[in-house]
Amino acid sequence: METPPDDSAESEKVAVFNDAVRNPELGPNDVRIVSTDNVLVLSLIGDTVRMQLSDSLRNSVGSEITKDVGAKGDSGGIGGLIAKSVAQVVTGAMGFVVRVPASEVENLRFENGHIRFETRNSDSNVKINGDSNRNAVFAEEDARRFIDAVNKRAQRKIAM
Repeated sequence: METPPDDSAESEKVAVFNDAVRNPELGPNDVRIVSTDNVLVLSLIGDTVRMQLSDSLRNSVGSEITKDVGAKGDSGGIGGLIAKSVAQVVTGAMGFVVRVPASEVENLRFENGHIRFETRNSDSNVKINGDSNRNAVFAEEDARRFIDAVNKRAQRKIAM
C-alpha cells in the first residue's frame, strides 16, 4: 500500500510507487481526469499530483498476453499457467504511480491536447507525451480543470 508523502525534504521529489490503492477517493477540490483514449489517469489528491496507467489498459494488456498464448494452442497446461503468470507480472508492473508534490510542479500548461509541466528543485522533468501523434490526449475542459486545481493547490502550499 502507498505511504502518504510527508513534509520532509525527501518528499519534495518525483517518486514512483507500485501503488495498491489505484484510485483513492477524491476529497474536496481533488480532481481526476483520464486521457481521451482511456490510457492515462492524472489526479490531484490532496497536495499530490498522481500519474498512472488506467486499469482498463493494464487489464487489456494482460488479456492480450493470455489470448496470444491461447491462440497458439496452449491455453491450458503449463503454457496457460505461464501465460497467466506473465500477464499478472506485466499488469502488476504497469501498476506504478508517479507522484509529484503539487508545490514542485511549475510551468504547467495545455498544448495541442497534451498536458506538459516541469518540476522545480529536481533533476526530473515530467512531460506527458510530447509527440502529438501519440496517446495521452486530454479534453481541453478536463485539462484546464486539472491545471487550475494543481495551480491553486501549489499556490496554497507555497503561501503556507
